[in-house]
Amino acid sequence: MLSSEKPGDTRAEDTTAPPAASEPELDEPAFRAIPRRRGLDPRTRGILVAAAVAAVIVNAGAMWAYWKITGSGSDSTGAGASVEMGLRGRSSLDVPLAPGSTGDLTVTVLNDNDFAIRVSSVAAGTGNVIADDEHRENGCERHGVSIARPDLAVRWEVARNDVAVFTVPGALRMAADADEACRGAVFTVPVRITGEARRP
Repeated sequence: MLSSEKPGDTRAEDTTAPPAASEPELDEPAFRAIPRRRGLDPRTRGILVAAAVAAVIVNAGAMWAYWKITGSGSDSTGAGASVEMGLRGRSSLDVPLAPGSTGDLTVTVLNDNDFAIRVSSVAAGTGNVIADDEHRENGCERHGVSIARPDLAVRWEVARNDVAVFTVPGALRMAADADEACRGAVFTVPVRITGEARRP
């Protein structure tokens, strides 16, 4: 029988089976222990409650700012220092404003500090006085609403981590030549309150 191999061809048929494909190595699943959440301490719980109340007020149209604490005589907690805060009050629903009349100012104060606050004065803040949407849509453009006096003296005590609502009688006035469409509107009023931090 004639061989199919050519003269001088020294190659031999490779009968070795191809190596089996190796199984891909799978990484071991990594597990991370999640630390157990500790219960909230009273201070943190109080702050969260106050923040929740503030969020509701914000959604109702009030605008909040942080307390500004100054004064060289204050201690590490801020007690005894001068305090200042810009926020928005509103005209009272019980004494609606009309052209040429005065009405009450309602102010909601959030004290998210660990010490009480005594507010001693209320003054006009930065920004515009704005009528409610319904009255604006009905033509209330020129209302001339402002705080009746440059500086309103008050004596408000606000406990630590608390929210309090106060009313200043006769604090707002509407210009006599205001649009008639502004009668009875609820106005959002920027105000600035100042006072002092109270020692426990």
